[in-house]
Amino acid sequence: MGNKKILDLQEYKNKDKPVDIYELAEDQPRSKSGQDDWFKRIIAMMVERKWLLLGTLLLVFICSMSTPEGLTDKGKYAIALWAFVVVCFLTEALPLPVTAMVIGCYQVITGIAGFQEVSKSFMDDAVIFIMGVLMLGAMLVKYNIHSKVALFILKISGTRIDRVVLGMVTFCALSAGFITEHAAVTIMFPIGVGIVSLSGGIKKVPRLGKLMMLSIAYGVIIGGIATPSGGARNALMLSFLNNMGINMGYGQWILMAFPLTLIMIIIVTYWLLKLFKPEVKDLKDVMERIQQELDAGGPMTAKGIAAIAIFLAIVAGWVLFSRQYGVGNIAMIGVIVAAVLRLVDWNYLQQKTQWGVVVLYAGAVSMGKMLVTTGAAAWLAKLLLSGAAAIGISKGLPLLAATTSITALVTNTMADGPAVAVLGPVFIKAAELANTSPLAIGVATSLGSAFSYILVIATPANAIVYGPGFLKASDFLKAGSFLFIISLVLTIVGLAAIWWRVLGV
Repeated sequence: MGNKKILDLQEYKNKDKPVDIYELAEDQPRSKSGQDDWFKRIIAMMVERKWLLLGTLLLVFICSMSTPEGLTDKGKYAIALWAFVVVCFLTEALPLPVTAMVIGCYQVITGIAGFQEVSKSFMDDAVIFIMGVLMLGAMLVKYNIHSKVALFILKISGTRIDRVVLGMVTFCALSAGFITEHAAVTIMFPIGVGIVSLSGGIKKVPRLGKLMMLSIAYGVIIGGIATPSGGARNALMLSFLNNMGINMGYGQWILMAFPLTLIMIIIVTYWLLKLFKPEVKDLKDVMERIQQELDAGGPMTAKGIAAIAIFLAIVAGWVLFSRQYGVGNIAMIGVIVAAVLRLVDWNYLQQKTQWGVVVLYAGAVSMGKMLVTTGAAAWLAKLLLSGAAAIGISKGLPLLAATTSITALVTNTMADGPAVAVLGPVFIKAAELANTSPLAIGVATSLGSAFSYILVIATPANAIVYGPGFLKASDFLKAGSFLFIISLVLTIVGLAAIWWRVLGV
């Protein structure tokens, strides 16, 4: 064979190495003077960072504009950051956690808020909740509890992938209406990860991974609208309506909103299966492997039973005491109890928790608060309403369509609670002045605030399923755009124009 190499190790190492435009620039012929061709290097860098450059230019442009009437300088700076963040989240111009850190630094540098206030805004109860959910999910995985639940679901739905997805979407949707969407994600998230893992891993079945994660996230989104307990935004809207003397009961909300959830279960299942055709058509082998693992592991250990008990206690705490103690605090109590009982140790939690997701959602919460406190969110809402009036949209179904669409767009760039808190009172008052049903406008606004399909930061459900790395930010845009439009159409035409009129709303 002579001296010929069977395998060039260096060539093998470089085989899958991503192309580095800076190295390519280094390899270009140098000019006659021996100087690097800086112009080509700059052009290459600008091409790679085009979206970051666009977002930065947009931010600078808005900041340099004269402050519009009715808006403070801080509000203008807040809108500039809002525009920059939207560009970054849509294009991943920066790693998403880095973009979240930009949100905090920008507020301090521009004087929107002091560093103490910004730091506090990053440690919201919702952020602690995200952290606790990820840790509790890691605890369930450690004791293989997710596999046991997965087997139960597979036994009910069958092993065909379309039926499994339908079962997961249905379970998430129905449970999210009563135990909050956050708890539903916590239950189903490890199951989805387990199915992908037992099917060969994300590198072997990337479309299955996307399908599992989005089935969970979108399932809880469409379920959170069904009942007043499906999300804080619903309870907030009920409060606004009651303050206006419009008494609306729990059952009336279900009657008005639940049909949309039932229809969207079918649509979400069909759309995701069509968009991300899974590499695996039947999960029979997965179910058998899960059964084998469970049989090999023997009966549930005492620690496993204790882990289940803690988790169920936390879910009960979210349902019964979240208004008093907060969902984040309750989640962390569960983590602390698990650590005290030595069900998990800190090293395990540190390795299994996606800290980037925690930072990401902290930045999103901080941005939402910034838009509210600076008056930027209210100014934007009034501006959009004025624009709607200018094109002849002033009352009735057209006004409902405009307000619902505005809310749905805003909720994809900030948390649904702040979106309803800022837009709800404005829209309900507009309905009253326009001789349009405040009840219809109010419920439609709350429903629109749930259509957070498009951005990672739009809802904790999206942030959690983004954590394992199965999804890109562009996947939410790709899958969520159609669902966003169809949800709006069904709300405006199916519910408001037809169903609610039958109910006499």
